[in-house]
Amino acid sequence: MIVLVFGLKVLILSLGFDERFAIRSILRTGLSRGDKVLIFTAEPIVDKAEKALKIILEFLKKYFEGVECEVISIPTKDFEQSISIIGEQLMNLKKLGQDIILNLSGGMRSLIIELIIASILVGLKGIVEVELENLEGYLNFPIDILKMRTPLKEEYKSILNAIIEAGEINLSQLSRKVAMAKSTTHKIVKKMIEEGLIEYEKIGKEYRLKAKTIAKLLTKI
Repeated sequence: MIVLVFGLKVLILSLGFDERFAIRSILRTGLSRGDKVLIFTAEPIVDKAEKALKIILEFLKKYFEGVECEVISIPTKDFEQSISIIGEQLMNLKKLGQDIILNLSGGMRSLIIELIIASILVGLKGIVEVELENLEGYLNFPIDILKMRTPLKEEYKSILNAIIEAGEINLSQLSRKVAMAKSTTHKIVKKMIEEGLIEYEKIGKEYRLKAKTIAKLLTKI
């Protein structure tokens, strides 16, 4: 796992045998003088991973002068210790209020799984990225999709379907669409915002409601 801290943004990558995923992510995100790179790799580090690490460090030194680098090995065979080490790092980042990008494109499966579990336990917020193996692009989705969830409550389904169908909608329009009293709709929407299913944006004097990605996925299950 590689953590790049710059300004108010953090980029985390899992490190494996192929340095190309890390370099693509570094270039896409960008680094400036004073930023910090924490490189996490499974221990013991094997020759292929060591070679990839060397290329990444040389790349950073050549093109990103002034960026501090630190390498941390993770004992992936010791599950609890690995979660503790990774979790402590993620918790420190969370306390700083950083925006997180979690790139899970390289590295041992055990390291990636431990990183995912630590992210869930810490309650990390941000974006997950996964590079396509043919290097022709990448997927991304909110980290909170990884959170353990129960199926949608029945009272949520009609509201979510109405919001998704509209794209965005205000509270009055929503209450009419689902045939509920405005006060009842408001109470349910408030709970759904707290649970991370709905977000809102103030436009002029009104608030427009939108369904988050996790909510859209849950309505399809």
